[in-house]
Amino acid sequence: MGGRHSAHDATNTSQNIINSALSAMAEEGIAKLTTKSVSRRADVSTGAIHYFFDTKENLIYSAFAYMVKALHNETLAIRKKEKTPLKRIARSIEVHFSPLHFVEDASIIWPQFWAYSGSDDAAARLFRIFSTRMISNYAADLKAAGYDQDKARLKAVELSALTRGLWLEKRLAKSVRPKECWRILENALAAVALEAGCAAPKFNTTVA
Repeated sequence: MGGRHSAHDATNTSQNIINSALSAMAEEGIAKLTTKSVSRRADVSTGAIHYFFDTKENLIYSAFAYMVKALHNETLAIRKKEKTPLKRIARSIEVHFSPLHFVEDASIIWPQFWAYSGSDDAAARLFRIFSTRMISNYAADLKAAGYDQDKARLKAVELSALTRGLWLEKRLAKSVRPKECWRILENALAAVALEAGCAAPKFNTTVA
């Protein structure tokens, strides 16, 4: 009994530290993040942070990994529910523009993750896994829609790049209006549907 409670408490404490690190990143940025600032937010000692994560770099990585896992789980749930290949792509794209990933703290942290990946090997590997999984999912859907393997791969890369590019333009540069964003994405999938000879899916334009 005590062992189970201890494990549960340890999980809660480590998650509390990760949540506090994410909050610090959203408000102050990675450059200003310290174990002391996180410890204040989490109401734990700096020793507890080092016990669970060893270094600040490991904590930052764990925070990013938590975000990637959350997005993966959200996407996976949608993909299991949606049976039509191109609709799976549309619903998967929508996740990136959902309030959780586009409006709240995560929308400030995602660009930091991408930038941090340029100078941190562990974060770069996580980013590669994140991108590879997205492209692989899209490619599988495109093959199911009738594309051959090579063409599905290229089109999947194109859709992945389009999704991320529009996210940056819409959220950070604010150079793309919401209606323009969804029109661009709908046109892209309409072209795919035309080639595949199937119906083009519509996006839930109220997502963001």
